[in-house]
Amino acid sequence: MKRQLVFIPVAADELGVLVGDPPIENRPAYTVTPELLAELGYAEAESEDAEYAALILASVAGLAAHGVRLVVVAEVEPSLIEVSEDPANGEVLLLSCPTSSMTAWFAEEPGVDVTDAAAMAHGLTIDLAWDLPQVQDLLQEHELLWNDVVEYRRGA
Repeated sequence: MKRQLVFIPVAADELGVLVGDPPIENRPAYTVTPELLAELGYAEAESEDAEYAALILASVAGLAAHGVRLVVVAEVEPSLIEVSEDPANGEVLLLSCPTSSMTAWFAEEPGVDVTDAAAMAHGLTIDLAWDLPQVQDLLQEHELLWNDVVEYRRGA
């Protein structure tokens, strides 16, 4: 069975999810949905571009919910995913996520100040947060850094 790539926004104090503490259960996550493809005008052959879009949308959701752009990446069985409220932005409900399914995480570059963007985006939907100049500046000026889960697990 083909596994599905999901992007899970987490809080700064939740990176322990990479070792199962806390476990990921019934959490919003982001993936390439048919609605996301339609919303962004991607063809199915443009899956890498659509996956990158889902990552960025997850980072904005994390900024609004947790005040940070910290996103865990996993490849899960489709049976662990349910439809959620915002499929046009790739949102799904992730029922659970085994640590063995987690492959990486993305985080802000060291020294990047997200305080203003996080304060302005706090509690907003992705669409409302996306339109904020502070969030757009953050997205345009700072790439997220990729980290392998092995790096975290060695230090845990």
